[in-house]
Amino acid sequence: MKVTLVPGRELDADLIRTWAELQRSNPDLASPYFHPEFTRIIAAARGDVEVAVLEDDGNVSAFFPFQRESRTVGKAVGHPLSDYHGVICAPKQKFDPLALLRACKLVAWDFDHVLAAQTPFQPFHQFREISPIIDLSGGLDRYLAERKSYGSGLRIPLQLMRKLEREVGPLTFNVHLKDIELLYFIMRKKSAQYRRSNKPDLFANDWVRKSVENIFQTQTTHFGGMLSTLYAGSEMIAALMSIRSSDVWHAWFLAFEERFSSYSPGFAMYLKIVECGSRLGFRYLDFGKGNQPYKKRLMNGSVALAGGSVELPSWLTFRRSVIRKIRALVTASPLAGPVRRIVRVAGGESKSSEQ
Repeated sequence: MKVTLVPGRELDADLIRTWAELQRSNPDLASPYFHPEFTRIIAAARGDVEVAVLEDDGNVSAFFPFQRESRTVGKAVGHPLSDYHGVICAPKQKFDPLALLRACKLVAWDFDHVLAAQTPFQPFHQFREISPIIDLSGGLDRYLAERKSYGSGLRIPLQLMRKLEREVGPLTFNVHLKDIELLYFIMRKKSAQYRRSNKPDLFANDWVRKSVENIFQTQTTHFGGMLSTLYAGSEMIAALMSIRSSDVWHAWFLAFEERFSSYSPGFAMYLKIVECGSRLGFRYLDFGKGNQPYKKRLMNGSVALAGGSVELPSWLTFRRSVIRKIRALVTASPLAGPVRRIVRVAGGESKSSEQ
């Protein structure tokens, strides 16, 4: 295996075409985050994006995009914006992650959304999660019938949608509007939400704002941004910035007016996507990783993801290992406070308890 490092800003047309062909040949890579345009846009906004180009017998066989968080530590390209990452390659292709790191001049590559289906990374998994999805292929009626049979509890959200129409006005769903002021509205709302939650504000980073703006403005057959809105009468209820491939609609940043929160605007938005998504040629809506209650109630499928780190022996990785062990001990200590445990109950629902 020959590996050549290429700066993300210097990918030529031939490499981009080969990358796109590899992505389309592998159903596991349907997410828009695996499209070369996502890497190109991130690379345009920050200068530390590189791509390892893998060759076998003189032919390009895979791509491994990453960003260099420090001289020897890498993360997924676009982190923390990226909801999927891994190696762009043919289905079931084998590769050596440790050899890949050496070729990239890295001692560690940290990941939190790598495809569990990419088996070469499995020895480096530290935890597994899922990305909930909604299968859009059957349309709204089939989806609602299926959810009803599983007792997922959509009766109340549907009642709230009808109440919203009665009290505010008829619902209008716009798949994509090109008004950048709507994008700025979402950014302001999300920034305020991050501050209320004492979380780092993503949109305080210039490269994040620039990347999201560029994705919003990109519209090609196989990649682009989507800014959807839901109106009740003349009132805008919610706006959703998504990222899409040719057949995957990936929800990204949702914002809504607080005065309409009692109507569950997020549920209404996603049910409207189910209603129109299959007509537009999308196979599924992807929520991104997370166990929020609304995702559990709406999902009818999932994609397995994993988090962890590929590491080569070094003083840096030894220190990182010690720090991880200390954190695990502190978390397990009785002095660390109550532990929240998820308990399965009848009907498949989950509830938490503190011990």
